[in-house]
Amino acid sequence: MFRLSRLTVFVAVLIGAIACGGCGAGYRRKPLVDRQILQELQNIKLEALQPKVTSEKLKAIESQGPFDPSKGITVDEAVLVAEYLNPSIRAFRLEQGVAETELVTARLIPNPELQVSLFHIQDFTKNLATMGVDSALIWAPPRPGERNARILQGQAHVEEVHALISEEEWKLAVEVRKAYYTALALDERGRLTDASLKLQKRVLEFYEQKGKLGDASRLDLNLARLAYADAAREQLSIVSESGRASQGLNRLLGLSPLYKVVLRSSATGLNYRAITLDLPSLETMMLDERPELRAAKQEYEQAEQAVRIAQIEKWPWFRLGPSYRRETAEGGRMANWLGPDFALDLPIFNFNRGAIMTAEAQRERLYQSFVSKVHDDRAELNEAYRNLKAQEQLITLFQTEIKPALEDNQELTESGLQLKDLNLLQILAAQDRVLRSQSEFVEEELEYWKSAFDLEKSVGAPITTGERP
Repeated sequence: MFRLSRLTVFVAVLIGAIACGGCGAGYRRKPLVDRQILQELQNIKLEALQPKVTSEKLKAIESQGPFDPSKGITVDEAVLVAEYLNPSIRAFRLEQGVAETELVTARLIPNPELQVSLFHIQDFTKNLATMGVDSALIWAPPRPGERNARILQGQAHVEEVHALISEEEWKLAVEVRKAYYTALALDERGRLTDASLKLQKRVLEFYEQKGKLGDASRLDLNLARLAYADAAREQLSIVSESGRASQGLNRLLGLSPLYKVVLRSSATGLNYRAITLDLPSLETMMLDERPELRAAKQEYEQAEQAVRIAQIEKWPWFRLGPSYRRETAEGGRMANWLGPDFALDLPIFNFNRGAIMTAEAQRERLYQSFVSKVHDDRAELNEAYRNLKAQEQLITLFQTEIKPALEDNQELTESGLQLKDLNLLQILAAQDRVLRSQSEFVEEELEYWKSAFDLEKSVGAPITTGERP
């Protein structure tokens, strides 16, 4: 048995305190309660929601009055609701916290290393054993430029995550606008089918009266009944499509599938509004604004800093610190030594060449990946622009050629009903053509706005209405 010195006890206590320093924050389990989560999702209501918006976003909707779901929500308010409630985007935003903690880690100074050893050598001399303690506090300072490179790498990662979040938000905004306008288009088609059903009912009643008087054949009456049934079927079909579109919009908004969302469109609604932007300007805007490309740039910057760090680490570097030694010398007296401790890393066999080559290869891969992204995104932008211009031509044709003929046909049909002078086959063929043309025009207007939103997605910036998410 041997007696521990006060220094030995102090060192042991110090080591224990350091080892237990991180024990304050204990583990806490966070269970997944699936039924509770489902109930919480079911209880989400727009009436209790006040979306948190930035001043820039608020400017886009402040002229539309306060947020009041009972009076209907506009397309910009729908985008804000989706950004706030959509579970997917809420989960994706948590990536920002991970990147920020990595940046904090990059800014930290490396911790020193405490080395302590206790030794006891029996029969070291003829008369007694030797015991003692050997300790050193070793610290490796950052190499010149290394800490700065790691901080820049961490900042680039944070900016990359910000750009990726912006990309997801922008994609969500585009999908919400498409779903919103789809619901508006189905509402318009519903009004058209309601009007068509009313007209077909008037025609049916007209021929039923003629049939009672013997002026209409059974064939005419059957044709009128079939036309009325087709109009009723079309109405039910539109109701079904509208319900499907409403549930799709609710999914994007983060609401319950059966929750009733009232839409409040602008005065223009689906009406055609020209977008006057040339293709070269859009391509230039794409390079500066598209979040996907901004994220790729920041990912490349991280690879650039990784090459820089690998080059820095190929040079020899040192570790140093104070060293203390206390031991029992011959004669029973205690001997103390205090001095510097120094270590030198010598990468003389490989000069960190493997890490450098790996980092340079990764940088080259990301460079070519960025070139590929620009190529694909430019093609996507040109395709969206072509679709937009094609839809413009279809709308112009309808407004100049088809719409006047449809208006004349409606006037002639109404006049025939009032004068009780109708040819059944002509009116059925005319009404079928009118309904199909009007429905197709609503679809063309919807496709025009979908093309415009696809163009916004390709550019990464608003070119119609609304603000960037």
